[in-house]
Amino acid sequence: MNTLTDRETWDTIKVLEDRNYFLYLPESRKTAAVSLVAVFQSGFNLEYVPDYVLNKDICKMALKSDDVDCTILPLIPYPDIQKEGIKKFSSDTDAFVLYSFIDIQDTQMANDAVKANAYCLQFVSDKLMTKELCLEALKSPGADEKMSKFIFERFPELDTHLTSDNDKNKLKTSRKFKN
Repeated sequence: MNTLTDRETWDTIKVLEDRNYFLYLPESRKTAAVSLVAVFQSGFNLEYVPDYVLNKDICKMALKSDDVDCTILPLIPYPDIQKEGIKKFSSDTDAFVLYSFIDIQDTQMANDAVKANAYCLQFVSDKLMTKELCLEALKSPGADEKMSKFIFERFPELDTHLTSDNDKNKLKTSRKFKN
């Protein structure tokens, strides 16, 4: 059972009274317990949580706060929790904007991003950039001539890899309507 010190109790009460109180606390008093209450009060307090205190519980609590938006995502160093944030904000934020705030760290996240918007391909690191991912981008919303050119310069063999006439027609049609 974790018990709060008198100092933590005092700081917690002050944070509950004034969500901005946390900002002015000395770093030594920004304990895990006080930080958790602070991000509960305002998810944007996550920015002021010391790195040595930051943990998954604090990040999850920040996402649950009513006052946060997708700009909080870069403050969360855990990919699984970033994915929760992406789900939370995806209904009212464009995929390109959402993924611009994070560091795409795994294949699944790269696939999800590119399927949502072809232009998310630019946020994918070289180590995750594959021919398969680029082919997916060509079929995704936002695929246009600029994206095709970027992909075909990187992987020239993909220009001839579009297997069926149907794939080529889809790409041509999407190019026409993107102008």
